[in-house]
Amino acid sequence: MKTFLLPDLGEGLTDSEIVAWRVKEGDAVELNQPLADIETAKAVVELPSPYEGTIAKLHAAEGETVDVGAPLIDFELAGDEAPAPSGSDASAEDEPAPSPEGGPVATPADTVAEVRDAPAPEEKPEKVSVLVGHITVHGGKPTRKRRAWDVEPFTRQERPSGRPNRAMPPVRKLAKERGIDLQSVRPSGRDGLVTRADLETAGTASGPQAQPQPASTREKVTGLRKHTAAAMTQSALTVPHAATFHQVDVTETLALARSGDASFLALASRAILLAAKRWPDVTAAFHADTMELERFAHINLGIAVSTDRGLVVASIDEAESMDASALTAAIKDRATRAREGSLTMAELTSSNITISNVGVFGVDGGIPILNPGESAIIALGAVRRMPWEHEGEIVLRDVCTVTVSFDHRVLDGREAAGFLADIAAVLERPALALAR
Repeated sequence: MKTFLLPDLGEGLTDSEIVAWRVKEGDAVELNQPLADIETAKAVVELPSPYEGTIAKLHAAEGETVDVGAPLIDFELAGDEAPAPSGSDASAEDEPAPSPEGGPVATPADTVAEVRDAPAPEEKPEKVSVLVGHITVHGGKPTRKRRAWDVEPFTRQERPSGRPNRAMPPVRKLAKERGIDLQSVRPSGRDGLVTRADLETAGTASGPQAQPQPASTREKVTGLRKHTAAAMTQSALTVPHAATFHQVDVTETLALARSGDASFLALASRAILLAAKRWPDVTAAFHADTMELERFAHINLGIAVSTDRGLVVASIDEAESMDASALTAAIKDRATRAREGSLTMAELTSSNITISNVGVFGVDGGIPILNPGESAIIALGAVRRMPWEHEGEIVLRDVCTVTVSFDHRVLDGREAAGFLADIAAVLERPALALAR
């Protein structure tokens, strides 16, 4: 008998929620067979089996939050000893091996996709053991050896016949509130995921269902919203936030977006990327424990995306190398997959500066809280048509409020204001700088 403890899925979490079990007690399972869907601070991931054997006991129910390191599953194995997992010389009870330079932890669920910060070029490749497969670091740039049984996080594989419909926690909650059986709903999401729109269609087809309206309700905050609340609280309480804002004439940038194949958000992102090259500390990270400032070779642009599960920051790595057209496609891809829950762990954790387009909600602006670990975040307000001084005359122009929140330990007012002024200068006269 072997007891499998809930691992830290590479995010430094203290607990995770059991979204859905893929197995039940008494089932025979193979090595790397998906056991459960686990909700972390970033997304829902599949947890593969570390053993081949029989499920003797499940220690948690669906919807229950389990502490990292707590018993999750009891396995009954055929032999006296557990087989050493392929690609690792460690036993299942061994602690996950840390990656070099204090980077992400290689975990039993094998959800670590990359190590962000490269060591010095002369360093030799280093192999990091994990439960399933392994990561090999070549000069700090990791490559992941693939095996036929590898389970990639967030990938929705083809469901075997008879497998129950799956849905994200907010959708399951909505279905319960409306009295809709998820198994009766035809899923339209990626690889068979039931979406909120599917519930609306199902509700329309079956007719309105009267529900009692209580005076008040309370629900436990779990999953992404729980971890977002903790991260934002920590950011607000531990980082000295400051902000500066500027009203910008974006008439020419908006005209460029309407006449070409680049979106306004992509053009604004290009302006931010160009300004960040002149003010590189806006993408630096401050480490309070060691009083060190970490600077990065590339600009990994985070795009704030509102989803049914809460706010997600999806990263476009090495965004400075992309033109406006490529950024448009990348932003659309990240937003779509963020709402589907299919982003990789690397895409959810590697950003070093973030842009939030609050203008899509019709507001003029706001002061955003920094994404933990970053030193600047930019908010774009709604574009308004208003009287504006232009070339000595008062005319109607398209104006947008741009706000920069920043970590005052990393940036002073001069750097933050200079960064914002450079963004404004490009947005006011984009010319070929944004389009190429």
